[in-house]
Amino acid sequence: MALWIVLSSLFVLAATCYLLFVVSRPLEAVGVRLGKLLHVPEDVIAATFQALATSGPEIVMAVVAATAFVATGWAELEFGEKACSGCLNMCFSAMHNLLGIGCVGIIFMLFKGTVKADETIEVSPSVKAGLMFYILSSTCLCLFIIDGQIDRIEGWVLMAIGIAFVISQFFIPPWLRRRAGARAADDPSRPDPDDSQDQQHDREDPEDARPLPATFGAWLKDFFGHGLIYAFLIFALVIFVEECLAATFSLATVGLVSVGGIVLALTSYVSSFPEFMMTYRFAVANKKDALLAMLFGSNVVDLAFAGFRPILQGGSMKVYTTGMFPHLLPIYIWALPVLAAASLVALWTGKVKYGHARPLVAFYVIYIISGLILL
Repeated sequence: MALWIVLSSLFVLAATCYLLFVVSRPLEAVGVRLGKLLHVPEDVIAATFQALATSGPEIVMAVVAATAFVATGWAELEFGEKACSGCLNMCFSAMHNLLGIGCVGIIFMLFKGTVKADETIEVSPSVKAGLMFYILSSTCLCLFIIDGQIDRIEGWVLMAIGIAFVISQFFIPPWLRRRAGARAADDPSRPDPDDSQDQQHDREDPEDARPLPATFGAWLKDFFGHGLIYAFLIFALVIFVEECLAATFSLATVGLVSVGGIVLALTSYVSSFPEFMMTYRFAVANKKDALLAMLFGSNVVDLAFAGFRPILQGGSMKVYTTGMFPHLLPIYIWALPVLAAASLVALWTGKVKYGHARPLVAFYVIYIISGLILL
């Protein structure tokens, strides 16, 4: 019986992963089109519309975990651990984006020869802004769970940071870009901050180059048409993610690994699959800024919903696991802001190179394997 539960649950997770693969392409394309209609720069599109699109599974999982769905079965599991599964998925998905997907994408570009190992990573202002918001959001989350729970006010704080991030992306990056341009004008030896953006626009996909509507009526039709498609794809995500979460709980009933361990090693990979697909596309097109902006933006959006259950239900939500060493969970979550802060300092000082992705991937593998065993 246990073997059947494991095999059937793994099949559901694999099938969900494939369905997310099918949905991720049109979801990304619709997000790009909406950004183009609003005349948003490509790196900002990646940090907002595409980040929102790729975060769809994580957001839906947090929403589903805040409903009565988690109480409809799996009586062998603790209700509290099922209820916080959406929050745990946000945290571990953020780590996948930061190291598992981002660094692997960089290694792929190294393998292709589009970048060199000793080449310094230079990023756009929107990437740095996204990373700063990510540090703020993940640090707040770590501080909130010191007492082992998140209350409604803390959930709203995380949500407010995510909303502020999305809005700021339309104002802060242009301001930073103008400031960098002014410094470049004063010092001709400085690289032009718009050069990388121009090069990336030269490599845009054919569907991205469709002409914009010439009249307001045509623009309105195009915008609302794509908006409806976007809503339909999100609805499809709800169905897929419910099945994914059910498979996660079913695996946990076997008793070999806790819900938290399964979310870390399996479920969060499934929900992060759209980010993986987008990273592959950006890496193939050598769009480094868009790749990093999408990943950091997706992380901020993910963590905005980490406290969604107390926002919806009121009261507080315990954040814990039932594995071998559940007291180690805060340490695993504190790795998020620590790594992000180190990345920001390294990017700002120009000391991080593409070759540094290899040891970071090694650390990431240890993080995942140890978390599966210990949490």
